Amino acid sequence: MTPAFDLQRPRSLDALHALLDGLARRQQRFAISAGGTDLVPQLKLGLATPEVLVSLGAIPALRGITREPDGRVRIGAMTPLATIIADPLLHAVAPVLGEAAARVASAPIRERATLGGNVLADHRCNFFNQSPLNRAAHGPCFKAGGDVCHIVKSAVRGQLPQCQARIVSDTTPALLVLDAELQMHSPRGERRIALADFHLGDGIERHRLAADEVLLAITLPSRPGRVAAYEKLAARANLDFPSLGIALARDGDRLHAAMTGIGVRPASARAALADGALATLGESLASANPVYDQDGFPRDYRKRMIAAYVRKAARRIGGDAWT
Repeated sequence: MTPAFDLQRPRSLDALHALLDGLARRQQRFAISAGGTDLVPQLKLGLATPEVLVSLGAIPALRGITREPDGRVRIGAMTPLATIIADPLLHAVAPVLGEAAARVASAPIRERATLGGNVLADHRCNFFNQSPLNRAAHGPCFKAGGDVCHIVKSAVRGQLPQCQARIVSDTTPALLVLDAELQMHSPRGERRIALADFHLGDGIERHRLAADEVLLAITLPSRPGRVAAYEKLAARANLDFPSLGIALARDGDRLHAAMTGIGVRPASARAALADGALATLGESLASANPVYDQDGFPRDYRKRMIAAYVRKAARRIGGDAWT
């Protein structure tokens, strides 16, 4: 049964930060909800037990897609994935983002799920994302407050990586090959960080968003002529998290590949457009993170599929001419 909590819906960024400051001073457990599609299952499984749930849905500053004066495209973090898919500006300048968003879950969920929520979605592990009874049978892992990682027995709490829960965001590979930048907001003001520098490489200490910060927006630089594609390996093409998600972009004579679904942080690799480039990218992605048996597909199969899915994405952006 979902535990009881107090629901708060601040209507501005100032109200949000005042609320978060008060919760921190009172040392109350809280969770922040965007569309709720990642958080609600955690509540049902007892993986999140907040005293206060803070909904971002009533803050207008977190929504919308606009073209900035410098040519960048700004996407509010609370923009639903369904809007990402249908937006004509994004379809013109970054269609791969809508393509990746369309591979998330089902149409009703994409109406609720947000771009920021997908980027910040909690990591997944077969030992953690289970019922309380199942978790108790194995013994609680680090991520569940226990003293062991069931994936890597030699892991030590507090020494990164202490947890091997894997990143499962569909949109992150697309955003990486688009050179996306994150805009965060806190009582101290705003700051920006490249998405490529955002992840910490641990299933618990996942990223650089501070406790009093909120993801405000994601911006994409203008890159006329860049083409990209996204490919996903999953047991059920859309409904499941990616066992492997790969985006590949070609910008002039340069290639950029990015991957989620394997490892605690996204993998990214670049190469010049030349003979053997795809093999180089596949090898770089495959060596970026250890591959563990924590998915429905066998470990060796997933590792072999990295190069295959790089080639699959390449064929969709003109790769037949240069592979």
